[in-house]
Amino acid sequence: MKKALLVVATVVVVVLVGGGAWAMLGGGTDLQTRGTCGNATYELSAEDDDDNLEVNFELQSASAGEAWEVVVEQDGTALFSGERTTDEDAELDVDVLGDEDADAVFSVVATPQGGEACTVDLD
Repeated sequence: MKKALLVVATVVVVVLVGGGAWAMLGGGTDLQTRGTCGNATYELSAEDDDDNLEVNFELQSASAGEAWEVVVEQDGTALFSGERTTDEDAELDVDVLGDEDADAVFSVVATPQGGEACTVDLD
């Protein structure tokens, strides 16, 4: 029984120390913002993905089949530029990889055909 407790205690210490070191070395980047633009709601997030940041933009619009021009940038450099159409649930998603940079600023401009631009910033 003492041996089992010692093994459990050792595992807990290793996990805590390893997790603390990972956090101190910059691991665990997880940024997120949510909001609304006109008739749409959005979520923009960036999280660690190996040596990159996975940047995800999700938009929930009022109607399915809407065409949106979407530009995703990191520090002014385009990571994605193109048209996306909302699916049957009136949603669109854009996933891209950005450079891992603790001071990065991400921005998205999503413009529906014939509508006003929705601008989102994340830093």
